[in-house]
Amino acid sequence: MNKVSLINPNFQTGPVHLNSYYLPYTAGTLWAYCMADKRLADNFEINNWIFKRDDIDQAVKDCKGSDIALLSIYIWNQKYTYALAKKLKETYPNIKIILGGPQLEWRDDNYFKKYPYIDSIVIGEGESALKFLLECYLDGKDLPKRNQFERIKDLDLPSPYLTGLFDSLLEEYPDIDWVPTLESDRGCPYACTFCDWGSATASKMYKFYTDRIVAEIEWFVEHKLTYMNLTNSNFGVFKERDVFIAETIAKHTMETGYPKALTVSYAKNNNALVLDIVKMFMEAEIQTGVTISLQTASETVLENIKRTNMKINKVQEITSIARDKNLPISTELILGLPGETYDSWKTTLDTVLEAKIVTMDIFYLQLLVNAPMYVNDREKYNLNTFHAYDYFYDFNVQRIQDEIKEGIAESIEVIKSTNSMSNEELLKTAMFSWFVIGAHSYGLAILLADYMFKKGIPYTDFYESLFAYLQNNNKLVKQWSEEFLQLHHRWYKLGYVDRSIGTMPNIGYGTMQSFVPLIQASDTMEIFLDSISNFAQQEYNLPDNVIRDYKKLTDMYIKQFGKYITEPTTVNLDSDILGVDFVVVEDRYNHFPDTKENHMEYQFVSIKKSWHLNKIIVDK
Repeated sequence: MNKVSLINPNFQTGPVHLNSYYLPYTAGTLWAYCMADKRLADNFEINNWIFKRDDIDQAVKDCKGSDIALLSIYIWNQKYTYALAKKLKETYPNIKIILGGPQLEWRDDNYFKKYPYIDSIVIGEGESALKFLLECYLDGKDLPKRNQFERIKDLDLPSPYLTGLFDSLLEEYPDIDWVPTLESDRGCPYACTFCDWGSATASKMYKFYTDRIVAEIEWFVEHKLTYMNLTNSNFGVFKERDVFIAETIAKHTMETGYPKALTVSYAKNNNALVLDIVKMFMEAEIQTGVTISLQTASETVLENIKRTNMKINKVQEITSIARDKNLPISTELILGLPGETYDSWKTTLDTVLEAKIVTMDIFYLQLLVNAPMYVNDREKYNLNTFHAYDYFYDFNVQRIQDEIKEGIAESIEVIKSTNSMSNEELLKTAMFSWFVIGAHSYGLAILLADYMFKKGIPYTDFYESLFAYLQNNNKLVKQWSEEFLQLHHRWYKLGYVDRSIGTMPNIGYGTMQSFVPLIQASDTMEIFLDSISNFAQQEYNLPDNVIRDYKKLTDMYIKQFGKYITEPTTVNLDSDILGVDFVVVEDRYNHFPDTKENHMEYQFVSIKKSWHLNKIIVDK
């Protein structure tokens, strides 16, 4: 019997104390496919699974006795995988090492000179290629170096869950909170240049059979798996089928309590349908809102990146429907895309804020090895990048430093400048953006910004002026601005930044937190409210009653920030700061009558961490 090591290592998902890991779905689904063939099943068996990022020497020991090692390479395990493969070949010279995955540099003509310890690579979908390679091994044939087969159109494939492939893992590691992956279709109909999904799948989408999907969901429930990863690129694109899947998941959660949460990437053009699905998940309390992947509002940039799946004129429509359905809504933006400028980015921020999307995540552009932008656009747009190490390490600087020394530290290639945005301008744009997040999304100045917008002042004009004023008149904002630049340059130099340095808590993965943590202490809150109030009076000559109501409401909100408020808060106002936009919506607590006259949705407290809605009863 030939023995095979299935190697699909990942970083631990979630906080360490949860002891949570993804079930190695990639390796599992490939192996289940091959084991459906009787000849292969009679001649191959699993020697071991490697799903953790274990010490490499230990992982090599665990692979003892293996004839073949199958490795999947992703952005989070690239360096580790190559180091492990090299050590495996050095330790066991006769072992055959087969490598596949989205981070595979298969376009490199010198690939096998660069990685001589790799015997064979699989390009694209892996099932048919792996079956072929195992047959070659059995027949005593040399393994072809490069293997790429046509995609499987009929996804009537054996499930690693339903065939019992993962049962031994669950039995061996009963204390792990396993995260399963649900794959209901494959492919992406779009060809965004910053992404390697659509280009890798030739824009074709194929569906798994519904019966299999339902059975897998039931398997997750039976094994009481807490968290589900729905891996589709565009869930909701297959309308009736995807609604049925959502209904099935929600029904199980409401009846059994499992799954308790899930992640999903939604379709970009079935807006009303997607929002119906999100509402269904929210009612089952397994999802907390919907995220629109806007990325940019610049038509020029959208054309440069071939992003045709998000029409800017639809943003208002989407958000309006979301508000009607009482759905917290967020958006993701990518800073540094080809053609983006400071002014075009301001337009994007205005688009988001005018649509009443309060919560936003901003990511620096990242270059992925097999994305069209990486392959074709680097010189065209003069994409200048650096390697950031801190995207997978939960700010564990010591671990980053240790793995850098070992040569296995994982990194992401992150933008520093383009031919349309210098590094100086990118940092200016980023700093302003995170100021807006702090001032708007976290509620510090949103009431005044909304008030002035109704009087014809664009959001970004208001915030530009406010930022400039605070930089000159508020020591903490000035300090934050200086540290922002210092830490970025440190980030560029080292590839990581110690979270504990200075007052800025987060740089690197996802968004850099705004300066809000600086002001949440009660002794600084009043200073900020006074500074902003002085600005509003000096710049716009706002009357005292508007300022008083602004400070009263904002102070209430900041002090309640991040807390679930299960009872409404009553406040007396003597100005028109809230205008006539009194909105009544139902929340999960159902505390509020549906009258528009005396209630409002305090929109800026719909934050992403908890996705709750605080309510203010306005007594005028």
